[in-house]
Amino acid sequence: MIVCTLLNPAIDVTCRVDGFEAGATFLDAPSRAVPSGKGLNVARVVATLGEKTAVAGLIPKSDLPRFSGFIDDLGITPFLYEIPGSARVNVTLHDKQNDCVTHVNSMAASLPVRVQDEFLQFLEERAEQGAHWCFSGSVPPGFDTDVYSRIINICKSRGAATLLDTRGVALKMGARARPQILKPNLTELQEFFGEEIKGVRHIALFGKRFIDMGIDYVFISLGADGMIAIHGNDCLLCSPPQKDIKVVDTVGCGDALVAGVLVARKRKFSFTETCRLAIACGVSKSMHEGPGIVTNDEVWQIMENVKITAI
Repeated sequence: MIVCTLLNPAIDVTCRVDGFEAGATFLDAPSRAVPSGKGLNVARVVATLGEKTAVAGLIPKSDLPRFSGFIDDLGITPFLYEIPGSARVNVTLHDKQNDCVTHVNSMAASLPVRVQDEFLQFLEERAEQGAHWCFSGSVPPGFDTDVYSRIINICKSRGAATLLDTRGVALKMGARARPQILKPNLTELQEFFGEEIKGVRHIALFGKRFIDMGIDYVFISLGADGMIAIHGNDCLLCSPPQKDIKVVDTVGCGDALVAGVLVARKRKFSFTETCRLAIACGVSKSMHEGPGIVTNDEVWQIMENVKITAI
């Protein structure tokens, strides 16, 4: 099974407001509101690709029925730990007239350390040998900055594979636990090392530092430019196809890429084919509105046109 943690869930509200102006009032704007969070986005893609998956999340009591029903409907196993309060709300404003997207992400309420310790115990009871665990997203206020490091060590002690996709201090602390797979983007890579990184070879050089730390696989996402993937002595530039791709929405593309990596590793794909599947998932997601949405047929077709170049 592939288990995706969800420490900082949200309700994502998306509105279309063509001709947006600050201070204006927009009536009857088309909108949707769905449970979200990076772990849930990853799990949705994993499930679409046909792998058994679960979401292990901290879910506020007021929104527990909504998250539980949503996850059940997707055919995903819910490992949900109830906490007080309600989920934070993230708002995305799409302005097609001005070709602009505005994001407003709110902060969750602070949680007591007691909740952290109880949740770690909750996860430990569900960690199984042979499982693949994905740790993605921000750490909720009140939790220790090394919480991902602690969960990674728990899973490793149980024989489970681990992937980390986070940012800032949580990334620095989590990387110390040496997860099997690390997935920073370029901005997170620069923040980690504290300097500007330019050019493919320069990015690869810094990515190899993670390999030297004892991390097996490093996937550095580059947005529309694809990804740099490093494993052992292999360093690959993975480029998405340029033809017949109509980009609709890039929110969640990195999460889809992570899902592709997890599924490929679960199915014991080669390193090159793992990269192809990861890029194909990210591209397929970009062709659909809303996070976590890809189609199987599209993914396998895109895979054939992913360009892999040794660096």
